[in-house]
Amino acid sequence: MNFIPYLNFFSRLVLFVAAVYKATKTREKGWVILSIAFFIFVMDIENYILKPLGITINHNVYQIVSKIPNFYIGILTLGAAFMLKYGSIKPKHILIVGTTLIVSYIWIFAMAIGLFHGNFTLASLCPSWILGGSLLYLSFVLCEYVIEKKSLQILFPLGLAGVGILNLTYPFTREIEWFYPLAFFGAAIFRFIAAVGALKMIIFSPKIPERRIVKALELGAYWTEDERKALEIASKMNTVMITRRYPVKNNGNALVYWITKVKEGEVKENVYAISPTKIDILTDLIARAFRVGYNLLYIDAVEFLILENGFKATAKFLYTVKDIAIGNNGSILLVLNPKVLQENQLKIIEREFKKI
Repeated sequence: MNFIPYLNFFSRLVLFVAAVYKATKTREKGWVILSIAFFIFVMDIENYILKPLGITINHNVYQIVSKIPNFYIGILTLGAAFMLKYGSIKPKHILIVGTTLIVSYIWIFAMAIGLFHGNFTLASLCPSWILGGSLLYLSFVLCEYVIEKKSLQILFPLGLAGVGILNLTYPFTREIEWFYPLAFFGAAIFRFIAAVGALKMIIFSPKIPERRIVKALELGAYWTEDERKALEIASKMNTVMITRRYPVKNNGNALVYWITKVKEGEVKENVYAISPTKIDILTDLIARAFRVGYNLLYIDAVEFLILENGFKATAKFLYTVKDIAIGNNGSILLVLNPKVLQENQLKIIEREFKKI
């Protein structure tokens, strides 16, 4: 099994390249942080991987420096997961990351003064569990990004979860001579699985609309109570529909996201079911659609989004997608019943959207 160290190194490199490509395509801070974490994964200080590559580490410092990458990767992975899930680092997240950093420093100090008396299992517990736990949390967060649960996209979080579990067991299995090569082999396989899923998630894109020129609505942000009029406008443009209505048919120039809790994934060609709580993912999907030629964002699910996410989060979502639409020379049209909104909520909508 002499090929395993090379396979392990190459699998880390593939996962790093996939993350960098994702960060380049999305420009999201979370993916940038994750790319840095995966780069350190490539440069991991592990004799089993480094010796076959012709790299040796001074034995006197190896026991300490071999644990440091785990702390770095774990902390960066936590930060990336928080950015992907919440869109920003909140004070409680800073507290979690800061506490992890402090624990990491204390653990390194304890190893430096010989507190563990050379016991590998004890010395490895904290760094391995921080790394494994952070990868498991990241895999949970990434599951929310998967639109089609039955597609290859799901391999990304599943692969990372596998690597995370192996790291949780690492302090107890690394010293088992016959088992640890198998564990490294398993980790390499899981990383390849994760990389395949990451690439599938990256290349997921909506079908290019059939028509690109027709504009029944001038560039801008609008709202209306007249659903029939709104649908008539939408039928004449390359429309992204965020709707509560089950899409019975699709006329070929619409990309439909059916907002529902009963189903997820592809319903039919260019029609996808998505949970109302996944508005961050919905924002990314809308941005992709406008990049390939869609020029109208139609939303008739505002009330349902408010019910599931609260008005503040929904308003933030609407402002963001409005900027996406207008920034791509498109328009946004909301269909809503003003009677279901509070007076101050309606005023906030009217401040950004013109009634037609």
